[in-house]
Amino acid sequence: MEASRELPVVSILLVDDRPENLCALEASLEPLGQRLVCVSSGDDALRAVLDEDFAVILIDVKMPGLDGFETIELLRERERSRHIPIIFLSGYSDDDHVLCSYSAGAVDYLLKPFNSDALRSKVSVFVHLRQNELALKAAHVDLERRVEERTAELVASNKALEREIIERKTAEQRLFEQAHHDGLTGLPNRALLMAHLDRAVAQWRRRAARGFAVMMIDLDRFKSVNDSLGHLAGDQLLTSFARRLESCLREVDTAARLGGDEFAVLLDGITDLRDATRLAERIQHALVRSFSVDGKELFASASIGIVVMNDSYRRGDELLRDADTALYRAKEAGRARYQVFDLDMHATVVAQLALEADLSRAIERDELVLHYQPIIELERGAIVGFEALVRWDHPMHGLVLPTTLVPIAEETGMIRQLGQWVFASACKQLGAWGQPDLEMSVNLSAQQLAQTDLCSELERATREAGIDPGQLKLEITESAMMACLTTAKQTLSRIRDLGIAISLDDFGTGYSSLSYLHEFPVAELKVDRSFVQRIGSSEERPEILRAIVSLAHNLGIQVTAEGVETVAHLERVRQLECEHAQGYYFARPLEAAAARDLIVTGLPR
Repeated sequence: MEASRELPVVSILLVDDRPENLCALEASLEPLGQRLVCVSSGDDALRAVLDEDFAVILIDVKMPGLDGFETIELLRERERSRHIPIIFLSGYSDDDHVLCSYSAGAVDYLLKPFNSDALRSKVSVFVHLRQNELALKAAHVDLERRVEERTAELVASNKALEREIIERKTAEQRLFEQAHHDGLTGLPNRALLMAHLDRAVAQWRRRAARGFAVMMIDLDRFKSVNDSLGHLAGDQLLTSFARRLESCLREVDTAARLGGDEFAVLLDGITDLRDATRLAERIQHALVRSFSVDGKELFASASIGIVVMNDSYRRGDELLRDADTALYRAKEAGRARYQVFDLDMHATVVAQLALEADLSRAIERDELVLHYQPIIELERGAIVGFEALVRWDHPMHGLVLPTTLVPIAEETGMIRQLGQWVFASACKQLGAWGQPDLEMSVNLSAQQLAQTDLCSELERATREAGIDPGQLKLEITESAMMACLTTAKQTLSRIRDLGIAISLDDFGTGYSSLSYLHEFPVAELKVDRSFVQRIGSSEERPEILRAIVSLAHNLGIQVTAEGVETVAHLERVRQLECEHAQGYYFARPLEAAAARDLIVTGLPR
């Protein structure tokens, strides 16, 4: 029953010229629950089938006008009605009449008066057939609709998938570009350069490729651009330099930005060193032209280190390391030039690495020592203090001086440990001497000045040594102060508040800026020994010395002359009214015991 309710309602055509017969038919078939269409003639029947599809037609044989046989003949001629089942209704029971009905195309022949149940049973067969036919067609239509919808969904899904694949590939490419290219200049970054470099090394070692070289390039004095014009201007300069660098290269070469103002170039397919040096010369020549940065005309130079591939290299980072060493040598030689890496540099690098490794254990092995050079008050000729100078008593290399020791400590990150040891040892020694009128000067590097806990370290060192903070003086160079200008003023002010004096070391060799002499809490200015050494020679510039001393005195700053080695030096710095002096004329840096004896005996007259 549930299934029949789901089947569609169909139409049944009843044809009879007598109304009472139509009423009887309707009464008999009404229980089937289908649509019953009643007409009274053959003509009406023919018109009815033009407007509607019928599951079955019940037609009277004898009717005025078109009788049943004529009507069925016309129905069978039409495509629309040819296949509709037709049941004849007749009061004639002779066999000829029945046979003629079947021959005409009727599917059944019922005699009047008919049995209602029998009629319904016969008609219901054709109703069900038509209902199933329509249901099947509807199922086909629904299936086709669903197939079309699903196909459309699949097409849409495929298109969406294609878009997603494209978007994902685009995103992956974008991520690859971001991961392997510099965001500022668009050049390959270190990771991509190393991939190219390692591949080049592997191909070269298989003898599957020609020779190649690696360049390290560093813009000279780039920091001054950032400090004076700002980081945006610095970024513009880096971008402009990157474009100019690319213009110097061949298609097979790879330029990369490693970070900051440091660039690298992989020169592929070269035949000899001259190919690399020619490119270096092209780059130097390209930098002759100025850069337009933030509406200003800037000139820039570059230092370049070059290394050529040979059998000693196994990895790309080894080449990059040696190119960086050559770059460092180019900077040492005066900048704006190139330097080719050689075996002597390699030996120096190996020795440097060994020193770096040894330094990490120098403190625990008690290999560090302090020597003390006296500082003399010129008016009285008396010792007023000492400068503590760190030495490394290396078991193989002997005494390693600060000019070598401090850069290694800064490079390896050990400057903090070294500084802590120097502070503690110098203050402890001053306390041991028991001379409250003596001062101890200790050198401070740029990295130490940038330490957030520097004041705490100094306070602890003086407290544990039992000395007055006013006995401690920190010497800092102009370049170290300018390297961390943003924090230097605050840090130095806090140091001064502790009672510790600030001495500006090597004045005249760096920026020699009047503004920071006025702005920073500087108590003493130390004239660089290079000025003192020229005294009495043709290169002496007395007006410069006078200007420096006069400037300091006008600002209420005392002056100490470094590098006093002769009587002429001493006389001249006295004439200039320097308050203090130090140098070999008075004493070389002394061990602690010798310095103590000098304190007791005083300087020889």
